[in-house]
Amino acid sequence: MPSYRIVKQLKPTPQTGDAWWAERKVYVAKLDDSEQVWEYSGSSAEASASKKMNELTGSDDSGRKYKVIEVGE
Repeated sequence: MPSYRIVKQLKPTPQTGDAWWAERKVYVAKLDDSEQVWEYSGSSAEASASKKMNELTGSDDSGRKYKVIEVGE
């Protein structure tokens, strides 16, 4: 059964005045050692990860995007 991890953009979404090539495609599990890595496994892992991703997205006022990735069995 696969595990799922929530990752977020290293840098928030493009800001006004950013160069056209600054696309913000780098995602990380955490920005520093004080943050928690959100990883889920088990029968409802994907649904649990998606729910938590939505919570994190809603509480982050920086404009960062979050996504769920599969990290293995």
